[in-house]
Amino acid sequence: MMAYTTYYTRAKNDFSFMCTSFLRTTTLAVALLAFSTSFGQGNWDVGFTAGVANYMGDIGDGPGQRRDFIWDLQEIRSRPALGVFARRKLDLDGIWHIRGDFSSLQISGHDKHTVNPARRGRNLHFRNIMQEASIRLERDLFQKPLVWARQRRAMLTIRGFVGIARLHHNPEARVDVNNPAYADLVETNITSPGEWHSLSELQTEGVDYSDELSLTAIPFGLSAIVTGQKKGGATDFFLSLEIGFRLTDTDYLDDISSFYADPGEMSQLGAALSSQSNQGVLDEAGPGAGSLTAHSYINEEIPVIRGNKTNNDAYGNLVVSFGKVLNGRSRNFSSKRRRYSNRRRGGLFKRRIKMRF
Repeated sequence: MMAYTTYYTRAKNDFSFMCTSFLRTTTLAVALLAFSTSFGQGNWDVGFTAGVANYMGDIGDGPGQRRDFIWDLQEIRSRPALGVFARRKLDLDGIWHIRGDFSSLQISGHDKHTVNPARRGRNLHFRNIMQEASIRLERDLFQKPLVWARQRRAMLTIRGFVGIARLHHNPEARVDVNNPAYADLVETNITSPGEWHSLSELQTEGVDYSDELSLTAIPFGLSAIVTGQKKGGATDFFLSLEIGFRLTDTDYLDDISSFYADPGEMSQLGAALSSQSNQGVLDEAGPGAGSLTAHSYINEEIPVIRGNKTNNDAYGNLVVSFGKVLNGRSRNFSSKRRRYSNRRRGGLFKRRIKMRF
């Protein structure tokens, strides 16, 4: 009963966290909307993004060791990414833009998805729910007009961007049900089935990296944008597909970096999460997985590798965006109603006239 209560409390806290993040995002969107409407006509647009995020770090895919860039990420561990943004033109031609974003995104990884025996035998995993605020400079690289009807026009734009972001993150993990310490931890109510624990607080590598939970990242990437136009050529809305990457100066997005630390200097829960290898997973991984001692602390004279500390972690997203231009009447837009047949009996209800032959 006590374990169920703990699990329920954790679930309620997670739900509260998601609600708080949603309210913050909605509040920011409203603030951006109010802020933007006070500026020049057609220079501002606001919108939202939705898609998936993933990361590149010490948990990867493939039969070999670590691979650079996206070739080592686990596509199956892609997780949601949501955000809002506001963007402003910086020049009359609309080639340069500046954009501000607030995003909530999640990254995740698990050794069970790799075919590399050594990684599989390590049996580590994590999730990281992150908040990111960024500002970036965008430039149009290519444009091509699209016309599919007499008065239905759009513009296809390929745009590149680079900027700076502030990231808050906190990696978490659960005790594997096959972990040798699992039964004792559940029995003593230290954990419960499915419960997530903050890894930075437990110092599972014997390192205090609390100062790296808020850090600076460098976002860059490309987007393909379809710009819709009103009659007369006034820009109205944006739809885009964007792929972006973030470089960081930390190796602890996944809580895996260097060597196994002395479990005697950790709490019982921290020691269990530091080394999750067990005989069952070693047997599944095959001969190349090694023994339990290959995935646990031995002593200070014989350090056992837990991760690769020579490479910092990175993350990225693939998102679809929708943006709405504010006060979209540009200098190309004519306010004369006659020009667009917005007269009485106009449009679908205009009077039919018989043609005389």
